[in-house]
Amino acid sequence: MRKAGELINEFLREGKLKDNRSTPIGGGAYGVVFQSDTPGNVMKQGIPGGFDNDFVQEADLQSVAADMGFAPRVAGVERFTGGIGDRIEMQDVRGNFEPVQSIQGLYPADPMFNVRSSQQLGQLALKGVRLDDRKADNMMQNKMTGRPMQLDFGIASRVTAEDQVMALADATEDGFRAAGIGDIGDIFRDTVYDLINGGQLAEAMDVAKQGFSRLQKIKQVA
Repeated sequence: MRKAGELINEFLREGKLKDNRSTPIGGGAYGVVFQSDTPGNVMKQGIPGGFDNDFVQEADLQSVAADMGFAPRVAGVERFTGGIGDRIEMQDVRGNFEPVQSIQGLYPADPMFNVRSSQQLGQLALKGVRLDDRKADNMMQNKMTGRPMQLDFGIASRVTAEDQVMALADATEDGFRAAGIGDIGDIFRDTVYDLINGGQLAEAMDVAKQGFSRLQKIKQVA
């Protein structure tokens, strides 16, 4: 049985977190982000009736990106009965990162920021992770360098075989388009997909990697 002291401490902690949750940092239809009871961290918590997401998987995929310097470091995951109210504790990056300027509140306005974000997504694809839903609210930028920081891994997945090739090709095409060479992006993506549809998976990955290598060299938009 749990000791009375542990139960009291947990009760007090949940009271503090409830107060923090009442003044959220951000959130949406599926969850809310608020200050953790641990200094330097924040919490992302699912809400009843929200998206049925596996927070353990989300934290695992975010950790892959965090190890690459693309996402906040994950401190832990807390799970509750039925998955209702599960939460991820992570690094609070607001000291060095700021919101991204957007077009009509949706997508990042700076083309070079989008190129750099696509470069990160391509590197994640090479690690077997596909990250989608890249609207401005799900990213931040370094206050000094403009480097993207990827947030919200709720719509992320492990990818292998042709799904991995497509993830790399899609990130590369998006990067080419942001750089102002969308015509090259269209030809590149069509070539990769034609190879996939023809059963030439190894050749498709080779072409995808060649295209991504070119994307990584882009330092300014056309």
